[in-house]
Amino acid sequence: MGSLVLGTGFDVVGDDDGDDDDVMGEGNFVLGAGRRRRGHGRKVKIPTPKWMNATTSQGVSRPEEDMDFLPFAQVVLTALLPTNSLVGSPQRPFRPERLVMAAFRETGADAAASTVIDPAIYVGAVQVGAAQGATPITTFAATAFGVRLTMPPTGQGTDVKIFVRNSAIPVAPATVTVTATMVGRAMR
Repeated sequence: MGSLVLGTGFDVVGDDDGDDDDVMGEGNFVLGAGRRRRGHGRKVKIPTPKWMNATTSQGVSRPEEDMDFLPFAQVVLTALLPTNSLVGSPQRPFRPERLVMAAFRETGADAAASTVIDPAIYVGAVQVGAAQGATPITTFAATAFGVRLTMPPTGQGTDVKIFVRNSAIPVAPATVTVTATMVGRAMR
């Protein structure tokens, strides 16, 4: 694969040595500089430390880390009922990390820009977030990258509630449907 840093000759930790005998990222090895013989440095594979075995050399989490999802029953917001709450009820221990939300008008148009989480997200009686307030659900769109939250673990009998409000529903019978799913670690 060669140098990835604009041809400067720097080696990247985990950079493939160019041989076709292995797949990049395969195994628990990183490349390091070997002993120099006659002016030629040779890359050698060095085992990664045990703490790094849960990720690839690029820092991406490997599959099979017991990820699971928690679906929420969708809610409909109307001009007469502009607020509602999404409720998810886990059936086994679960620690949510990523929230994915969407909102659509009855015509299919995106309504996420005018739909907010207000006042907050609650896991049982614990508020998630540093403060209460209107948070646009576009923050948690499916295309958002790197949006993870620290949430307390849940279990049977602990509901996860997301209070939502839409401020731009014109008049009845206009509706906005809000959906949500949480992705996190299954605690088995």
